[in-house]
Amino acid sequence: MSIKESVERTVSQAAINKAIDELKKDPDHNLSGFVDKVAGIAEKLPLQPLFKDQVRGVKELVNSDRPGKQLLVNLLRDTDAQVLKTLAGAFVIDASWFGVRTQRSVTEQEGFNVPWFMLIDPTERCNYHCTGCWAGSYQQAKEMSFETFDRVLTEAEALGIHFVVVSGGEPTCYPHLIDIFQHHKDTAFMFYTNGSLFSEKFVEQLRTCGNAVPCFSVEGFREKTDARRGDGAWDRVMLAMDRCRSAGLLYGYSVCETNANLDEVTSDAFVDHMIDKGAKIAWYFQYVPVGREPDTGLMLTAQQRLQSYERIHAIRAGKALFPADFWNDGPYTGGCIAGARRYFHITADGNVEPCAFIHLSQGNINDMSLKEALQLPFLSEIQKFQPYSDNLLRPCLLIDHPDYFRKIAAMPGVKGTDGTVENMSGHVGEHLDRLSLEWEEVSRPVFERDFPQAAQKAREFKQRKDENIASHGGDMRAFYRDPATEK
Repeated sequence: MSIKESVERTVSQAAINKAIDELKKDPDHNLSGFVDKVAGIAEKLPLQPLFKDQVRGVKELVNSDRPGKQLLVNLLRDTDAQVLKTLAGAFVIDASWFGVRTQRSVTEQEGFNVPWFMLIDPTERCNYHCTGCWAGSYQQAKEMSFETFDRVLTEAEALGIHFVVVSGGEPTCYPHLIDIFQHHKDTAFMFYTNGSLFSEKFVEQLRTCGNAVPCFSVEGFREKTDARRGDGAWDRVMLAMDRCRSAGLLYGYSVCETNANLDEVTSDAFVDHMIDKGAKIAWYFQYVPVGREPDTGLMLTAQQRLQSYERIHAIRAGKALFPADFWNDGPYTGGCIAGARRYFHITADGNVEPCAFIHLSQGNINDMSLKEALQLPFLSEIQKFQPYSDNLLRPCLLIDHPDYFRKIAAMPGVKGTDGTVENMSGHVGEHLDRLSLEWEEVSRPVFERDFPQAAQKAREFKQRKDENIASHGGDMRAFYRDPATEK
């Protein structure tokens, strides 16, 4: 970081600290004026249009006094002041301001895309044995050394990546997790956890770090959570949430939607319970048949996926909670974010994968730098295909476009990191082929009804990108060096 940037960061952090102190005094009355001021500043910053749209959305939400405003008020009231300051510095200043600026500079100068964040598994160890775990067929003995994890994060920060999601395995089984958080205070972390190891000491360590947000995995209420995760899992998660709330931490929950729990995890009763427990964010993932003993019978039907879409939008509009829908939010992200377009995945043994659910690799972080990894040909090929369709409710490379998955899997040097490739030639692949067509039929009219502008934008972007790449002999580097097209 240059001297100028260092000064800018110091001044910005001081301004954020002062604003948080004032907001916490009376968030109900001070929030609207603060958000208006931030929105005005954001318009002048070199942020991606997506982030500017999000800031405008927050401004509209607060000024219209919808339930989302209460979410922000609750966040300010419930979260420790120093945790808020640390998270805001890492997420707003480093990840969204300086980070994006660095990412754009590297992308345009060097001709490969730098994504906004990455997902990394420091360990495959886990103290649970959940049915259908997406990571379940990885070899469970693998674990990343502190030196490798630290090196990857340092290289990421140099490229402008200051937001990192940690998964596994169970991240809290990793012995160096707190050390990593402390050593990279200018990076914002989020980690998925079963919550079983959240001792009072561990929670206090998280509060001291201030830059890590846990998201607790649940399958519904006690009966369904314990059925998949083992007896006592629900009680341990509830205790972990209580401890985090007492410590003033920001946290959320994560659910894997199946055809057995969809009604429950999207019900008002369940969501209200999570809000009462202090959750501020939620991640909804549909079951994908990868990992340990994949079972296509657990997948949502096309009609159930539509039900999830409708319920999560209702929750977002009517509850003091921000739920994210990993697949059905494709219209808001411009389609698939994987393949290092917006994020990518590194396994505990160093394999570089396009996504947590796309278990393919063409290189290993133990054999190359992060910069080299982001230039692997199979990531570039995925980015050429994106978006795979002008229906952005079908964003996924695997469950929505299995033929594209097969094309990537067939590339030279690409290998499967579990049994997904083999499964795609059998009943799993047949099921995905059929289900993807059913979802296209169901989702197409919904997408064109709800997102007419996004549909047109997706078609125009794909045309511009394809024309640019074709005019340069299929070379993606010229496309990324062209500042005229938003990536």
